[in-house]
Amino acid sequence: MSRTSVFAVCAAACSISLPAFAQEAASTEGGLSEIVVTAEKRPSTEQKTPLSLTVLSAETLQRNSVGNVDDISRIAPSVSITNSGAAPIIAVRGVSSRDVTEIGDPAVSISIDGFNLQRATSLQAGFFDLERIEVLRGPQGTLLGRNATGGAIQVITAKPSLDGFKAQLGGEIGNYDLYSTKGMVNLPLTDDLAIRASFQTRDRNGFRDTPGKDGDDEHSKAARLHVLWKPTSRLNVLLTGEYAHNNGVGTVINGFPLQTYTAANVPSGFNVGDLILTAPDKGNGKSFYSPDGGFMRYTVWNVRSQIDYDLDFATLTYQGGYRHFEYGRKYAFGGNPGTNRQTISFEQYEDVGTWNHEVRLSSNSTGPFKWQFGAYYFRETNDFVGLFTDYPDQDSMHGDYFLIQRFTYPDITAEAKALFGQASYEIVTGLTASLGARYSKDKKDRHTNILTTNYNTYISTRCDLTDSCAYSTATGYQVAKSSKTTFHAGLDYQVTPQNMVYAKFDTGYKAGGFTDLGVYDPETVKSYEIGAKNRFFGNTLQVNLSAYLYDYSNQQVSQSVINSAGGVSVQILNAGKSRYKGIELDTIWQPTPDDQFSVYIAYSHARYVDFATGTSGVLLRYAQADGRAEPVYGSDGSTVVGYNYQLSGKRPPQSPDWSINLGYQHDFHVLGGTLTPRAQTHIESKSYFQIYNFDTDRQKGYTRSDLMVTYTPDAANWTLTAYVRNLEDRLILANGALPTSTTYQSYRYQYQAPRTFGASLTFNW
Repeated sequence: MSRTSVFAVCAAACSISLPAFAQEAASTEGGLSEIVVTAEKRPSTEQKTPLSLTVLSAETLQRNSVGNVDDISRIAPSVSITNSGAAPIIAVRGVSSRDVTEIGDPAVSISIDGFNLQRATSLQAGFFDLERIEVLRGPQGTLLGRNATGGAIQVITAKPSLDGFKAQLGGEIGNYDLYSTKGMVNLPLTDDLAIRASFQTRDRNGFRDTPGKDGDDEHSKAARLHVLWKPTSRLNVLLTGEYAHNNGVGTVINGFPLQTYTAANVPSGFNVGDLILTAPDKGNGKSFYSPDGGFMRYTVWNVRSQIDYDLDFATLTYQGGYRHFEYGRKYAFGGNPGTNRQTISFEQYEDVGTWNHEVRLSSNSTGPFKWQFGAYYFRETNDFVGLFTDYPDQDSMHGDYFLIQRFTYPDITAEAKALFGQASYEIVTGLTASLGARYSKDKKDRHTNILTTNYNTYISTRCDLTDSCAYSTATGYQVAKSSKTTFHAGLDYQVTPQNMVYAKFDTGYKAGGFTDLGVYDPETVKSYEIGAKNRFFGNTLQVNLSAYLYDYSNQQVSQSVINSAGGVSVQILNAGKSRYKGIELDTIWQPTPDDQFSVYIAYSHARYVDFATGTSGVLLRYAQADGRAEPVYGSDGSTVVGYNYQLSGKRPPQSPDWSINLGYQHDFHVLGGTLTPRAQTHIESKSYFQIYNFDTDRQKGYTRSDLMVTYTPDAANWTLTAYVRNLEDRLILANGALPTSTTYQSYRYQYQAPRTFGASLTFNW
């Protein structure tokens, strides 16, 4: 679909709706509710915010038992959350970053109460007692800024209230021995001081039957304390303390033996022994060998605050705080089971401190001109130790290990500074123009000490048995600096109080960085979007439309390689150009007070436009067979010195063409209360996890459906919910690794949750 056709489709859809815009404004009483959001850092309703977003209310989060960041992808449209090891990889509209190293940045910004997180792992246990979650689709380069080229997820916790005592206590049980508890108490202490304390615990056995303790488990606990102080009508002070802890096995990797060509089946252009890039039969993914001894442990302490002061003409706001994250992880890479690769593993320890500070001034004007500007500062330090190890002649990761590689980075630092501003002006009644800009400056640096023995020598000679493995040490200092000014321009027209059309242009930027193999450049994006937000028929039908086009330059992509010292390193490449274009329909219909239908349909065409990466060996032969091998010539212009694999037309990871969410619920007024069954399903077309789009990393198209029923009595204070999720018990990939590495000699996979079922009971006072 061309750029012109994408925008023509949305323009046609908007024009079809225009006659309905002339209707009288629907009553705000009854029908669909309005949700207040802060997507643009000032209060507005979802339907009057001129950008594409999804708001998950507290009711929706509770009904779907959202307890960690992975759960968002079950209910948020165009959001895909997968894993690389234990690290979540978040994609919005197919835009993601697979660099989950200690230096990597996400492509989708994630924050809790405005506190920006470098990595989502530390938020896994933080999803409790929430007011809402806002999912913003598309680059948010002006107001949210830091590394938000794909979008942003804003987690907003429930705050203290001075209006009176409130409390909640709940529990949940389910298969895989799930036991979860949660609670909250809101207590006004004086007329101007209130606290809100909450907690959550989640204990569940692993989804994967593996030797020893089962993998893909969860054993977490978390608590939060808010203190709200309003000494005057002008001053509002919110102080927050938060704690979270997790101690379990963590995610596990399912490895399968590689299949290679023989003399009997080798095709032309390939060699006997070349890897066959056809996915193995994975069975049901519930029981497989993964060596015992892995773990994932972390502890998070977070202290943050928000201070607002009303200056009459504007409100001065400070948001910021400190977050301490201690992390330990040991896992097997999924090497070929039953061979000398099966216990190849990685162990890492991190001690991370993160500071966030933002100060902004926002106008209070009710007139046509509104503005805000501010400054932002981010600093993160990390003391990192990583061990690439093997447990030779064992089938578990207990006891003594053999050290292949040790990474010591004692002083990793990431620092970001920014100035931003945005203003809007209502030119005529209903027609508003907005402009914004943000200047960002980033710096990352670290000292390195890497001890390595040659992996291939160790595997082939077992030099560890004679204590003859030779080690080399590489030390150094790495630094990457980048800066960028990003822009926003928008025009929206509130045709009636219930109908709006908008168009906007945004640019985005994600900082550059480095790996052990070298420096990579920042990625940038230009985004064009048009849309319409509508309510019809007495506020009972919501129809939102959007169409977008992203032009990426130097998009960052990740892959693991054997380095020159014989160890394993992560390599980040900059794709020359890529383009995303798509259209979305988001509809909610409430034909009666007791019925509600929801339909979300998204088409996205994401492809690399020009991306050539160096290749050799079996990958070169696959490139040649696919007609994608481009010769690289030497200085004389005629001698071929190598080849590139041209990936134009291939899909970026986690970018399906089609994504559909459907749902229906009905309220039955029976048994002295309200019984609400709900059915919802997610439909997704095929996608890939690697840049080459081989069958081995392909996720086939699938459906994943949920059923739930909730009962709330009229004359009592409790709610009972029962559910079944992933009704089809579909095996859905969370990751598919590139199998061409000679390190593991296996096809390697991680999986999303299988069918789960359970029930929860919640009391409210």
